Amino acid sequence: MHYHLAGGPYPETMLLLASKGDYCLNKKTLVLSPSSPNCNGVKSKDIVNQPELYSQIIKDWSMKDFIPGKESGHDHFFNGFMKYMPIVFDYRPELLANVIQRAAAQQEQYLEVMDIPDNAQSTRFGTLINNISSYAQKRQILLANKDFQNNITKTVEESDRIINQARLHLGCHITPQAERCKVTIKFLYYSLREQSNDNLFAQTLNAFEAVSRSKGSLVGVNLVQPEDGIISLRDYHQQMLIFQYLHQAYPNVNIALHAGELEPGKVVAKDLGYHIRDALFTGHAQRIGHGAAIAHEKKADDTLKYMEEHHLPVEINLISNLKILNLSGRNHPLKSYLSHHVPVVLSTDDEGVLRTNLTRQYVEAVIGHGLDYAELKQVNRNTLTYSFLPGKSIWADANKGQLIQECKDLNSNSCKHFINNNEKATLQWNLERKLISFENRYS
Repeated sequence: MHYHLAGGPYPETMLLLASKGDYCLNKKTLVLSPSSPNCNGVKSKDIVNQPELYSQIIKDWSMKDFIPGKESGHDHFFNGFMKYMPIVFDYRPELLANVIQRAAAQQEQYLEVMDIPDNAQSTRFGTLINNISSYAQKRQILLANKDFQNNITKTVEESDRIINQARLHLGCHITPQAERCKVTIKFLYYSLREQSNDNLFAQTLNAFEAVSRSKGSLVGVNLVQPEDGIISLRDYHQQMLIFQYLHQAYPNVNIALHAGELEPGKVVAKDLGYHIRDALFTGHAQRIGHGAAIAHEKKADDTLKYMEEHHLPVEINLISNLKILNLSGRNHPLKSYLSHHVPVVLSTDDEGVLRTNLTRQYVEAVIGHGLDYAELKQVNRNTLTYSFLPGKSIWADANKGQLIQECKDLNSNSCKHFINNNEKATLQWNLERKLISFENRYS
């Protein structure tokens, strides 16, 4: 989980796909745009024949060899996405297939991927609700609009299409038992922080409606873009109120929110003090992404206790926090979350842009933070336990490792019957079998 499709593939993959398309690269800014007859830069098909330019693009679009100087890791990271976004818009199935292949190679069995299948077209409907004060009225106006309804339908259909096409690219219609074809894929639709509240409301309503209508591809919503952006900081609480209202209107739609991806010195003190808590108490987040600034929050202990008592996990992105926030080792809150018994999952954030993988997160957790095998095992289990997969869990108490009565014996008929009716339980059962097999190799 906590995986951005736009940041998952490596730039090398992006450029390979771009070479098959028709794009124009601005050699000065390294921004790639749909080509036109008057391309004054470099045609995308020619980039692979210019080694120096190719290497320059790889470094500009990712964190490869990056050394902070006039540009911070934070700025270099976030500045890259819009430079290659046309490729993401045009080649989503191919990019997802690439991501799935790498996941399978790491023995992952589940990916919860953040994306905007409608290319954020829902934001343009914000103009329909300017100067309307009531959220209820805004919602009523938007849902009465035929084009908005069509956009919701498109969002749902595109989500299904992307996954189905990715599986075709992987040959799953021919070799369905291949490991790459066993990886389960779900989408979270993400809204964009750095826009007007009306545009955000329209996009997020589109997201909640699409998830509520989806037959399984879309399982939740999220909120992305730099949390320290000028609009994000100014409107943060208002954005949480939008999620609060939509949660009340769509209580069954899952919510995960980026919160606390901040560092001291980059924002004024007051902005460090409440984002995680507001995401939980106002935005109704069921999972917190990053949570890196928890030590700087007011009522931090109370927030941590709330997360423990309500089983609300934090998605920890160790390499991302190192490269973007310069946060690592004892300065990182991972051990604090664990000591407060907050459920933790490890994730990569933007695997390709950061040039990392899930294995490295676990290695860093051991070497940099001293996690032992029992803690790693629990973190691994947490990924499925706190995923937005539909169905019931095999755990009566996930934190204590207590299985439900039906699955006290994982091989019993009662357990097999239970998992056959619950997608989440099925993947959890698979994981337990893999863990048992792994441990038997070293016992």
